[in-house]
Amino acid sequence: MSVYRIKNKFLDRYDPFWICRILSLKIGTVTILLCFCNAFLKSPFAPMAYFLTVVLCTVATEALPLNSRIKKLGIFFLMILSLSTSGMLFGLFSYFNVALFLFIMLFSYLVLRFMATNPKVAVVPSLMIIWGIIQLESGSITDLNAIANSYLYYVEFGLMGVITILFFPDFTPNIFKSALIRILESDIKGLEDKNFKNSQPSVLSALYVIHSKLPLLPKKYDIFFETIIAFQHDLVHAADLTDEARSLAKSILSELIEAINHDKSLSLNNGYSKKIEVLNSSAYNAISNLVQGYNLCQA
Repeated sequence: MSVYRIKNKFLDRYDPFWICRILSLKIGTVTILLCFCNAFLKSPFAPMAYFLTVVLCTVATEALPLNSRIKKLGIFFLMILSLSTSGMLFGLFSYFNVALFLFIMLFSYLVLRFMATNPKVAVVPSLMIIWGIIQLESGSITDLNAIANSYLYYVEFGLMGVITILFFPDFTPNIFKSALIRILESDIKGLEDKNFKNSQPSVLSALYVIHSKLPLLPKKYDIFFETIIAFQHDLVHAADLTDEARSLAKSILSELIEAINHDKSLSLNNGYSKKIEVLNSSAYNAISNLVQGYNLCQA
């Protein structure tokens, strides 16, 4: 089974929302491009510093909730500028131990004072401080000419990150579907319990992931998200379901999971659907709306 199938029995236990899978693929992509780039540029200033900076900034564009490639590129260049500048400023003071200590203290105060107050960029000041200290150990740049050359190398290596951001495959629909599978699996377990209350952490986290990805998806996914919420509400209040109706509902939801896993639409023209429509029309309507919403997103 491919690692990048929507459903993977082994990886779903540890990476249910594709965070690690996407980040690992993105890291691999930009690293390969950086190796090709370095083969021609042959940076004289500790190439690993450029490698790690570009990789970190590229991965950050995936971790942050950005809903367009333009915003990702903006954040990418801002982070490249911030991390590279902090490392070079530390390098200018590296020959003077006391001056370096005082500068690090002042620099840390300023970036934490004026940047950490914004929750959207609160982690960046800490990265700038840590990255500057790390680069002191990788060979400090101590003159303005070297700084100018280093910035040019950051631009050239940074283009590999730009290529990755622009052409990296969009896995957002797969993240949505993987989170939906987590919800449906919880619903199937819930149908086995007549006292089920659908507030499981797995369901809430999956709904949060789905909601966070909606800005990156077509408008029809917004409608489908509302349908998912409505279905969760209907499932909680499905106390009047008979054992047979519960079993039929579980079978239909299992079929829906398989359809999602194989990236196919699902037809309700089968025996399970007709039986549950006769036994409990409200349950059938709830399931039918859910399936129709999914099929609409497949169209």
